[in-house]
Amino acid sequence: MKFDSRGLAVSTESDGAIAAIDHYAHELIALGTDAAAVRGAADANPDCAMLQAYCASTFLYSQTTAGSQQAAPYLDRAARRIGELTEREQVFIGAVKLGCAGDFEGAIALYEQIAERWPRDMVAAKLAEFHFFETGLAARQLELMRKAAAANPDVSHVLAMHAFALELNGEREHADEVARSALALDRNTMWAQHCRAHVFAGQSRIAEGIATMEQYAPSWQAFSHYTVAHNWFHLATLYLSDLRFDDVRNAYRNYIWGYSVDAVVEQTDAILLLWYLELAGGRVDAEWRAIAPHIRANAHDTLFPFLNCIYLYALTRAGETQEAAIALDGMARHAEHQTGELAHVWNEVGVPLARGCVAFAAGDYERASALLEPILAEVPCVGGSDEQRGVFAESHLVSLIRAGRRTEARIALSEHVARRPETALERRWAGMIG
Repeated sequence: MKFDSRGLAVSTESDGAIAAIDHYAHELIALGTDAAAVRGAADANPDCAMLQAYCASTFLYSQTTAGSQQAAPYLDRAARRIGELTEREQVFIGAVKLGCAGDFEGAIALYEQIAERWPRDMVAAKLAEFHFFETGLAARQLELMRKAAAANPDVSHVLAMHAFALELNGEREHADEVARSALALDRNTMWAQHCRAHVFAGQSRIAEGIATMEQYAPSWQAFSHYTVAHNWFHLATLYLSDLRFDDVRNAYRNYIWGYSVDAVVEQTDAILLLWYLELAGGRVDAEWRAIAPHIRANAHDTLFPFLNCIYLYALTRAGETQEAAIALDGMARHAEHQTGELAHVWNEVGVPLARGCVAFAAGDYERASALLEPILAEVPCVGGSDEQRGVFAESHLVSLIRAGRRTEARIALSEHVARRPETALERRWAGMIG
């Protein structure tokens, strides 16, 4: 028995295994470039069950069913030693196994146990954060992250996770305060910078947000491409709020699309930014056709509905309406077989949302508004972050504008802006409504 850098017991006698565990923990929560090194370490230390589980967890981030299935050999190795492990290790391995099987809420429940009893386990908190992204369970996310931050006040990346959970729950002033505290510990805490981008957008602090994110931008190059692309996605959406279309297109071409085009994370940022660009009045044609070949297979997967919705929109905008129709039918069949809460997520929210996205992409604005309006309040359960899901609310608003339903459009715009200042884009929409 040895202990990792957070003082957590690990069932191994290998100093090398402990070093690999600590390295993976840091790379994962810091969004580093070397998290994949855990795979070699797992192969070199087949008797260390936690290294096997850590390696298995890397496959979750593929956001595909096939990708997650690649974790099976490592989970099998971990299972062979399950009776020799500590209780924390057993719970952790069970959580990773459930996550890889697509039972995100089951995995979250186990990570919540870890946060309650072993809150210094940063890896458990980070993996839970990803499953919260897939389920939209923001209130539970905040409760878990409060415990993790209280137990790890010296780790800027854990404070950043707490800050982001606060933002997702609408506590934006507190979120910005905690994010800035994280940055005071380490100015290159990428997740804290990312959290601030959400805060800037949510509070309409557009000019400040652009200036701050542009100041941060040079530091992103030292991190994974996903970090670069995703932070540029947020900077680009701030540009859009200010109607700076050329800056948006430059961000798309130079930082977001064209690096790992078969990776779901890159596809997500690209699709959402193009969608937002269209909602703002920008023209997008060739970009959709370039994306389409890389997303066809993923559009038929059924991991969580948010992904289906954005893929169906992109395929429809690319003119691949038959492919989109087949994928939508497959999504509906999957939804029919769900039970309990998942029946609500898929049948009552996910499928109508997907149909609304397809209708909007096809220019059927009456149908789009009719499908989207009844479910907007329930949309968080399909997954994605608040700013990513914003395309659905904005599509509803724009569908009302384009359908000529001015009274309803005024109400939707008023609810969208709420109590924050209007952006230049929102003033443009107001002018279109008249």
